[in-house]
Amino acid sequence: MPKIHRLMVAIVAVLATAAHAQEFEPRVVVDVSMLAPELRQDVSTMQADVLTYLRQQSFTGKQWQGPKIPIELTIYVTGGNLATRRYTARLLYSSSINLDSGRTSPILRVLDQQWTFPYTLNQQLTFQSLRFDPFSTLIDFYNFIALGFDADSYEYLAGTPYFQRAQELCLLGASNNAPGYSQIVQEPGELTRISLVTELLNPRFEPFRKLVFDYHYDGMNRFATEPDSARAAIERVLERMVAFKRELTQSSYVLRLFFDAKMNELCEVFRATRNKRVLDMLRLLDPSNASVYEAAIEGR
Repeated sequence: MPKIHRLMVAIVAVLATAAHAQEFEPRVVVDVSMLAPELRQDVSTMQADVLTYLRQQSFTGKQWQGPKIPIELTIYVTGGNLATRRYTARLLYSSSINLDSGRTSPILRVLDQQWTFPYTLNQQLTFQSLRFDPFSTLIDFYNFIALGFDADSYEYLAGTPYFQRAQELCLLGASNNAPGYSQIVQEPGELTRISLVTELLNPRFEPFRKLVFDYHYDGMNRFATEPDSARAAIERVLERMVAFKRELTQSSYVLRLFFDAKMNELCEVFRATRNKRVLDMLRLLDPSNASVYEAAIEGR
């Protein structure tokens, strides 16, 4: 084989490997509408910087099998200081899982409101699990949460190693006294990073994580082709979730996140079915969205 041809083959092989090494299919939006015009220059490349990071970085350190995980990041930059080049922001992070039908199903939707970091034009982002970075560590934290939920949808409790990685990043942030990484849980169910990973790794929540698997495996994976049997399977999962919540006897961040992500999907699954039993269960499981379920299920 001619040298130039062998070189081209090698390059193609390397590029093919790189194309399949990353785990995510990202969409990134950066909103700077709350910033004064003079503060926008340093963050003007943030969207491209984050996209490049998510497309090129491998977070599992191994060859990724199957379709990439769809994730969406909306970064609302809320304030900044021109002298110090430090910014405050909120992060809306969403992820979905890929179903057998080729469709996707939302699994995570969280708004993190405590984020402070320095930023400069064309910032180079790199993943280092033992080094805290005020900007990228928060993104990495939710990337591992997304990886954990994705793994849990394929096999019972398979996401545990990824949730442990998220916990390590949370501890790393705390050791650097960074805002939002406090290790103190004031009360069960509070909306903090440590509360989230604590619940996900708590053996008490393993039954719920298994129910999330059942919801997708027995329900949503079949909904496109067998809607009636899939709907019945999801109803059975909801019944067991009600029993879990009653036994838990405390507020839960994980339950809240699940239904925040699933509300619209559940409305579509049970739209106009007038299934009072399902409606009663959803009122108990997700009381803050009871009126939304009522309108959908009753066909209003």
